[in-house]
Amino acid sequence: MADASQPTIYVVDDDDAVRDSLKILLESYHLSVRDFGSVPEFLDGLDPVENSCLVLDLHLPAMGGFDVMNTLARRSVPLPVIVITGRSDAQTRARALEAGAVAFLEKPVDDQILMNAIETALRGNRAATAGPRTNGAA
Repeated sequence: MADASQPTIYVVDDDDAVRDSLKILLESYHLSVRDFGSVPEFLDGLDPVENSCLVLDLHLPAMGGFDVMNTLARRSVPLPVIVITGRSDAQTRARALEAGAVAFLEKPVDDQILMNAIETALRGNRAATAGPRTNGAA
């Protein structure tokens, strides 16, 4: 089981070079990374921790990004999703955001924009899983 105190970033991309570069980048920010080359690998290895998010390629063989998002919703897995894609249009962007994606980023992904999206996703995940607070902390 993953350490709930350490942010865990799941990366699912079938392109080895993209996946490896994302892993190196995220680890340079002291984030724990679990990377997967396929959706079945990801779903089999998913151990969602409270402080986690998913960086998800939209166009994957066999089961695409939208299918993953739908599967997570059906399983009631509260995992914030950041969609990355090399092919997009306004309709696809709107569909991803309507499906609950925290961010929709085009490849090549700008490092700082990705890190900002991850921080937003992690902050939102902590708030969503923490429940009501009575100490007045924001």
